[in-house]
Amino acid sequence: MSDAALQPIPGRQLDPSPEAPPETVRKLDEMDGATGVAAGVGYRAFLRFSVARATLLAAGTTYYVFLALFSLIALGYGLAAILGADQIARYLTSALTEAFPGLIGDDGIDPALLRSIGQTAGLIGLVTMLYSGGGAMAAASGSIHLVYGAPLDPRNYVSKRIRLLGWLLVIGPLIVGSLVAGIATQNFAADVADWLGLEGNGNRFIIQVLSVVLTLALDFAVVFIILGRLGGIRPPTRALLIGSAVGAVALQVLRVVMGLVLRVSADKPQYGALTLPIGILLVLYLNTLALFGCAALTAGIAERSVPLDELAPADDDEEEGDDIDG
Repeated sequence: MSDAALQPIPGRQLDPSPEAPPETVRKLDEMDGATGVAAGVGYRAFLRFSVARATLLAAGTTYYVFLALFSLIALGYGLAAILGADQIARYLTSALTEAFPGLIGDDGIDPALLRSIGQTAGLIGLVTMLYSGGGAMAAASGSIHLVYGAPLDPRNYVSKRIRLLGWLLVIGPLIVGSLVAGIATQNFAADVADWLGLEGNGNRFIIQVLSVVLTLALDFAVVFIILGRLGGIRPPTRALLIGSAVGAVALQVLRVVMGLVLRVSADKPQYGALTLPIGILLVLYLNTLALFGCAALTAGIAERSVPLDELAPADDDEEEGDDIDG
């Protein structure tokens, strides 16, 4: 980890020295069974998560994701306009209404205005609007670099932003598709069943299951790309697959929690106009935190064979710092 971090400045160390891994963890880590693997991977993931200060990284990244939220919404309506699919735009409006109560509708943004923007922006306009999402991608990429212990991306600013914008154009439609598919599971399964000529609760249940599977597949693809391409290091395939699968399930669970949080927030009028932004920020923070947690899990699986003593933060500069200070 130290190769990717700045060296300590000269001076006297005030904080306690890093603690060695607990003896219980060492013994469990030496075991070959499932318990040993779980303890070893869990401790390594926790170490990555804590040393990288993932909670602070998630808080900072959430700011940029919040700013990029409307670019993503514009992307969805823009794609619907380019494809000439008004039904997709209506589904997207319903999905946004369910996912972010109060954001779209009488008390929020007029969906007709969003459809109008999507129809008139065109591809170039969409790319211009999406450029504002580069900050979110840069924050996420830099954070996963830290979790993985990778050096900073040496590309120049323009090259990095173009590359990240390209990946945003890939994962943006996947995120929109996942959101629409998830809402379709709840609201449009009956319509789909009637359109396909299927009747009965059994067939509708199958459609709901397929919708959930589709949502999980899209979430898996998003997490797989972010963890595999934006962290400066491509983890081993097995670690990447497990981390992405856990991430997809976590995002699915958080999607349910998201709706509950925002509905509770909407029922708190004492917060006034800040109610919706506070709720959205909390939801985005939880999703970002889950993503970085999956990055730490992926890293923990990847370095399972690395001895624990080599993973603890080094404290080699303490004596040198004392000499300089003294």
